[in-house]
Parts: sequence; C-alpha cells; structure tokens
Amino acid sequence: MRLSVNEEAVVLRRRTQNKNKLNKQIGWMMTTLKKFTKPKKQSKKSLLSLCALSLSLMLGAGQAMADKCFIMVHGHGVSSSSEAQNYWSNNNFSEYNGDNFMDDLLKTGDNYGLTYYKSSDGAGYEYWRDEAAGEIARQITSIKAGGGDGYTHAESSTQCAADDSFFVIAHSQGGPEMMYIAGNAITGSPSYNTAYNSSGNAVTVDFESAMGNIEAIFSMGGSITGTEGADRICNGSWVEYLVGELAFGGCNDSVKWQQTSDSYTVRNQIGSNLAVPYWVLGGWNEFPGVASASSLLLSGDDDGYINLASQMSCSGSATRNLYNDLKTYKHFLGIKYGSATYKCKDSNKGTPRTYNAFSLDEDHDSERNGGKNSPSNKSIPNGLDCGSGNMASRISDCT
Repeated sequence: MRLSVNEEAVVLRRRTQNKNKLNKQIGWMMTTLKKFTKPKKQSKKSLLSLCALSLSLMLGAGQAMADKCFIMVHGHGVSSSSEAQNYWSNNNFSEYNGDNFMDDLLKTGDNYGLTYYKSSDGAGYEYWRDEAAGEIARQITSIKAGGGDGYTHAESSTQCAADDSFFVIAHSQGGPEMMYIAGNAITGSPSYNTAYNSSGNAVTVDFESAMGNIEAIFSMGGSITGTEGADRICNGSWVEYLVGELAFGGCNDSVKWQQTSDSYTVRNQIGSNLAVPYWVLGGWNEFPGVASASSLLLSGDDDGYINLASQMSCSGSATRNLYNDLKTYKHFLGIKYGSATYKCKDSNKGTPRTYNAFSLDEDHDSERNGGKNSPSNKSIPNGLDCGSGNMASRISDCT
C-alpha cells in the first residue's frame, strides 16, 4: 500500500520520536534502579523483577532503534574506486579544505557503505547502463546483506550490518541513477529489473531486491531532469563546445544523457511509481570566485552545475526560471513581481513519489563535502522542518 505524502514524511520523523521515548525510558530505569538498590529496602525477588523489566525495555529499544546505514551514491567525474571513496571529502575550492560529508552525517552508532560506478569525463556511462545502474544496484544489495563495501573506513566500526535501517544518499548524477533504479523496481515499469549493455541489449538486474528495505532516497543536487550545461556542451556554440571539451571531455555518453530534452531525462525511462520515497534537496548558490561564471550559463537559480528546477524534479522544463523558494514569478526588467505563477510543490513534480526536503544556500561542491556548516535555508512548499545545518546534517537529523 502506497503511503500519502504526509505519511511518508512521518516515517522520517518517527525515528527521532522513538529516540526521545527511549531516552525517557532509560532515565526512568536509572532513577528506579537507584530506589530499588537502597540497602535493606528490597528483596532479591524485587531486584530480579526489576532487572528483567530493564532487560526487556532495553531489548525492545534495541529493536526500535536499529543502527542507521547510509548507502552513498556519488555523482559525475569518478574514474576509480579510490576516487569514489574520496568523493565525499574532496573539494574543488580551498574554502572547503578539510571538510568531510561524513563528519556532519554520522552520529554515534551510524554506519555507511560506499558504491562505485564509472562516471568519469570522456568514459562515463549512461545512467541506464548495466555498468552504472546495474553496478550500483548490485553493490546496494551486497551492503544490505552485511557484506561490507570493500573499503577501509577512516571512521572505525562503521560498516553496515544486515539488520540496520537503510537510507540512500545520492549526489549529482547519482540522482538520476537512483531514480532509474527505484523507478524500474516495480512490476509493470518500462524496464523492470533491467539495465542495458553497450549494444542496447537487456541485462537482468534485481532492482526490486536492491530497493527492498530502503526507507528513503535523498537526492542532493541531482540532475534529475538534466542540466542546461549539458545542453550547451552538446548543442551550443563552438565556444561552449570547447569549454565542455576541456571541462567534461565533450559530449560523451554520460554528458549526452544529462541533457534536459525529454528524450534523455530519466522521468521518461520509469513507470508511474517508485519503489522507495524519493526526497530532493536543492542547492542554489554559485561557486566561489571566478568559477561563479558557470551560473551565467544556467537559467533560474542553480548550484553552479545543475538548474534548481532539475534538482527538485519540478514538472515541465528543467530550465524554468525557478527561485530558491521553488517559485516562478513574472519579471519586468529583470525584477520579479506579483504572485508566483508556478510552485514546485509535491503535487507539481515531474516524477512520482518525489517530495521536497530542503532548498539550501549550497553549491554543487559543498553539497557533497559538507563545506558549508550553516547555509541559509529557504522555506519551500511541502518542505521538511526537521534538522539544521548543511545537507549532511539535515539528513542525519531527519532520519
């Protein structure tokens, strides 16, 4: 049975409520234990009864508060497993030196698992390829089984266990990858349990099992309906082509399928439902320094690489002039006025079972490395009100 928007939002908050209840139970247990252990006041039978009660409460709490496992799906520009491991701490700007996404994401008892697929400039794969979506799905299944991710974590004892509660965090190209997997994990979807090889032949991949027991997918700065940057690289002027050739390896297969045309976007490669609720987090700040010029090539607000309308999976064009409050307005001489002519709320999504989480003052780089500690948060239609700080911190708080 599919949950409503409000019901799926409640799922994210329930864990926090359970934790608060657990803390109250533990406090009561400790206070009561002190009373029962005062000398000459209680019999052995009373103490044994208290111990049994305490044990049952702790066991029940342990079941309700399973450890969290965050399964990480990187974005574009990764060519090796070592780059996949460093993706969440590497940076392109000195302002973010020393920052690490995991520092803000992980709390005591939290675990994570890394995935890797080749998404490098000039040699990356389309999101529907077996070497991309197929690889991610198989690795998710392995991580959920408690098999580990094959990496040595800098944070001790953080490999996921089979009885953890599982969440997926995707960034950039990882957004459409997870949309494709979740959108083809349900019987009747256009590519149910299917990816494709370089010849276009079907390859069976158990997307359904990969998505089983996943509580939520969080997409940060995802190119869900492509990016105008890819449009310009593949169909722009010779100057834009030259810039694209230098920066991204030209209009390669990976970039080609990041265009905003409906013939490329993932929303036309999935069915009418997703196997897992899909929460979108958007960034709307330009890159630091001279790199901020990249935003001049994109319509509406953006994070330096991806149009905000695409990040939030809004219906219609990914290049619509969307402001950071997820609204579109009329303009006069570049100044917006009047009431909003469009609102990218949950009922105005271009993909099913997709929900607004946050719209933050982050760029495409800081989204993945936690480079900003306290970015501004815009109030958005149907957005979540849990958590604070950057994307990593808010995901941690809301789960």
